[in-house]
Formats: sequence, structure tokens, C-alpha cells
Amino acid sequence: MVCAVSLSLSGCASLYPEGSEEWQEAQRPLLETRVVDRWNALIKWDIEKAYSYTSPEYRSVVSLQQYKGKYGRAADWRMARVAKVSYDGPAVATVSVEVTYRAMIPGSGGQVIETPKAISEKWIYKDREWWFTSN
Repeated sequence: MVCAVSLSLSGCASLYPEGSEEWQEAQRPLLETRVVDRWNALIKWDIEKAYSYTSPEYRSVVSLQQYKGKYGRAADWRMARVAKVSYDGPAVATVSVEVTYRAMIPGSGGQVIETPKAISEKWIYKDREWWFTSN
């Protein structure tokens, strides 16, 4: 019983060789959850939490302060959803994320629009976890 519960929680990903098609399909919901969790942190302006989803290699060369500098407040992110996941290699994925945001139209006297935008992100699987990498 304990084994069945642990297998269901892991998405049965450990039953397949890492990088196989079956493994990638089992990993898809885990990856999608990480992507959405990272975006939810950005939407809440919790940059420190969003930073924690970046790969350890990225964090070794980009400080939290530098990472915070990448994100201005010009756009107000409202929602994010995974539109598509495609695998570029055994443990590398490109994730298309549809992000809805609000932004002020320059020269419009303060008019605000809300619109979706597709963003392509790279994610890598390392040390039993999916990590966001710098595009």
C-alpha cells in the first residue's frame, strides 16, 4: 500500500529509464507544476521564491540581486498556464507558457490593456528535479 501511494505521488516516473518517452510523459505533470509555481511566485512578486526555481548552476553565477534586476514593474502579470511542453533531449524541455498581463499603453493617457503573451522557457532535469534555465 505504501509503495502504491508513493508511486502515485511520483507519477510513476521512477518506473521508466530517465529520458525515455515514458519517463518524459510521467515527468510532464511534475514539470508543469514547477513552471506554474515559478510563475505564481512572479505574479505575486515573490522574486526570491521564483529565483529558487533557477538551476543551481545559474544561481552560482547570478545573484538574487542581479535576478531581481531583470524584472521591472512595467507589466503586471495576472495569470500563467502551460500551453505546451516539448522535449529537446533526454532531460531538457522547452515549455511554452501563456502569460496574461496588464500594461499601460504608452501615450494613451493611462489606458491599460490586458493581453496574453506566449513565452518560451528552457527547463532542465538534474538531481531529481526540474530547474528553470536562463533563455
